[in-house]
Amino acid sequence: MFVTGSYITVGDYEFPFCCEVEIVSDIDTLTDTCRITLPRLYADGDRLKSLDVKNIALGDDLILRRKDKVVVQFGYDGYLKTEFIGFVKNIKPGTPVTIECEDYMLLLKEKPLTATFGPGTTLASLLQAILPKEVKYKAIDVHIGEWRLNKISAARVLEELKSKMGLFFYFMLIDEGNGPEPILYAGWAFNVDNRVEEEFKFGHNIINGDNLVYRRKEDVRLKLKVINISGDNKRTEYELGDEDGETRTVHYYKLDAATMKLRAEKDLERFKYTGYQGSFETFGEPSVRPNDIANITGNVYHPSGKYLIKKVIKRCGVSTGMKQTIEPNQLINDSTAA
Repeated sequence: MFVTGSYITVGDYEFPFCCEVEIVSDIDTLTDTCRITLPRLYADGDRLKSLDVKNIALGDDLILRRKDKVVVQFGYDGYLKTEFIGFVKNIKPGTPVTIECEDYMLLLKEKPLTATFGPGTTLASLLQAILPKEVKYKAIDVHIGEWRLNKISAARVLEELKSKMGLFFYFMLIDEGNGPEPILYAGWAFNVDNRVEEEFKFGHNIINGDNLVYRRKEDVRLKLKVINISGDNKRTEYELGDEDGETRTVHYYKLDAATMKLRAEKDLERFKYTGYQGSFETFGEPSVRPNDIANITGNVYHPSGKYLIKKVIKRCGVSTGMKQTIEPNQLINDSTAA
């Protein structure tokens, strides 16, 4: 039997146990979140010491503070993996104590920026100018044109870039030799670097697949609305797909008509596929993140296929053990599709 363990640091305090941890990571959102539920005790050497000795979040003598750094590790049989690095956003000093955290995106939400960038601006040069010095990033090579910022945060700038150009931004935990550290990815939806592929098998490590629906491509009714924004902010709209289908909207920036049509066709193909939609629950290992590949191995009742992972919810705790809820997205291998 595997024994679940966790180790959490918040500021200067260490917690070799927890009631519950939930981490939500989604490619579609800028921010990964983590909710930690702790008993009103913390480890102090070989002793357990009551958090009631000091105030949790009230008064001048606090134990935990907003923007304290948070590192969450959990795993089986003493092998713990870093699953979240971020900062305290809110503390609910009840019984038990609940700590709400955000990843490094929290640092990008606080300082308002006012600046002007010329027409030759690249994504990398903009990020270098607006990101806090301690934030590392990896950006694709793309020109984003002229930008004017008027008292808005760096996170809001990223939201604007996502809305206008279809770019995606999310932090990835990458080990470049000194242990995992958050690095901001800036580019198209899925990053091909630092990706792992793991197998999830029906009847083996897929605990619950009831929320997975298998749909054929021709049964998916979808209309894609494309908005292309020129350098002078003029909008060109283009639609393709099924007129009676669910509408999805994508934004492009400064594309010519031929490129816009090509990108739209590729996006429609990405959204319409024969395969699984929904989510499935599995154990905590193998651990995956958004952008990784889930190799779903089927049986006589379930087809197989490989999918890019869009969203992962990880839970670790006394009552739940260690679980992951995984939401597959784009099918990347439909050779087994019926």
